[in-house]
Amino acid sequence: MVDRVEVVGLGSCVVDYFALTPRIIGAEEKVIVREMEVHPGGVTANNLVQAARMGLKTGWFGYTGDDENGQLLLRSFREEGMDTSRVMVKKGERGSFAWIPVDDRGQRSIYMFPNVTAVISPEDIERDFADYIRGADHFHTEASQLPLPPVITAANIAIDGGTRVFFDLDIDPDYLIQEALLGSEAELMAVLSLSDVLKPCKSAARQLTGLSDPEAMARKLLDYGPGIVALTAGEEGCCIATPEEVVHSPAFSVDVVDTTGAGDAFMGGLSFAVKQGWELERVAAFANACAAYCCTRVGARAMGGREEVDKILAGQ
Repeated sequence: MVDRVEVVGLGSCVVDYFALTPRIIGAEEKVIVREMEVHPGGVTANNLVQAARMGLKTGWFGYTGDDENGQLLLRSFREEGMDTSRVMVKKGERGSFAWIPVDDRGQRSIYMFPNVTAVISPEDIERDFADYIRGADHFHTEASQLPLPPVITAANIAIDGGTRVFFDLDIDPDYLIQEALLGSEAELMAVLSLSDVLKPCKSAARQLTGLSDPEAMARKLLDYGPGIVALTAGEEGCCIATPEEVVHSPAFSVDVVDTTGAGDAFMGGLSFAVKQGWELERVAAFANACAAYCCTRVGARAMGGREEVDKILAGQ
């Protein structure tokens, strides 16, 4: 019998293969990679790991493979003390992975291979995971690698059960619809309307609003239905908006090694902070501190626990 799972998530769960390189190259170019590192990652999985390191009981649900990548991902969850009772391992299938070149400034590009993780249907959600979603306080999901129909089904189940929906729009709407073929514009709008907390990447926010000012974008995005909109802007910090107020929180100064996973750490910290019922300024600063610490080492899960994040905050 496991403890009650407070935060659950459906979304990307991948093994990240990092190539530490002098620069990110273009077509027809070659470069010698100095080092390669392998770390578990994935947007939603990372959100949950950050929340777990804050002391919450979290669990990822969905499909992974029984190959080396799938085994690594399952093992990493267990090492974090997370619930794995709804991680379904598919025999003969490949787990998800990503290829990530990282340059000397900590900037990177990401090539995603969703594999079996993306092979999930609305019917699968209803049959295997509905009670798991309803039993949680927060449900995390994303637009990155999964098709939108099962995401919509899961979000509706969450709302019916009184579970708060956190949605990370991690890719541009145009790419999601026209190239990745993950869903239609109507389906994307449906997910946005079902979200309690929305964190879009900067380019997605611009596409959805036609604006460039963070506060203006955040206020406009509230019209889609979320109660909280969070926009991150790297060195410029973040802007978090509700219908009642808007907060700008500056970034923390750290020595940046790798920015991979910083947005995911932010979202995990945001989930923890919102769950505490803190005022918006404290929520924003805490999420920023989680993102800042993640940038100080290589890997999407170079995340801190409460002690490390509080030290970042203390240096503000």
